[in-house]
Amino acid sequence: MKKYFLVVLCAVVLFVVTGCGNKNQVVCEETATEGGVSMKAEIIVDFDDNDKLTDATAVYNLDSEETANQYCAFMKLAEDADKGVKVECSGKKITIKGFANVDQDEDEEPMIGMSKEDFMKKMAEEENVTCK
Repeated sequence: MKKYFLVVLCAVVLFVVTGCGNKNQVVCEETATEGGVSMKAEIIVDFDDNDKLTDATAVYNLDSEETANQYCAFMKLAEDADKGVKVECSGKKITIKGFANVDQDEDEEPMIGMSKEDFMKKMAEEENVTCK
């Protein structure tokens, strides 16, 4: 039984690490320091079979819990249950589920429905953002 469990566990880990079954997901990372606050952001973006953006989750890790609490209060303003936008805060980490549905500035293209190519171009224009 232990060998079976170990084989299944190894298969699951390999599946997750290689990204099998998730070929239409892009992960972008950014590290920034602004006003003495250091932050690492990870945006996980899902695309459908036609390479159109369907969903995104953003995870921010800040350098202190106090700073994260301040940012969390601000980011909670973006919560919108009708659009599926949920902000969760835990210690130094802030997670925005449904990030692609967050209201955009009027001059920005909406994220939902954006092509993978356009999304990658947009990320390439941003400083300190790397996607894989």
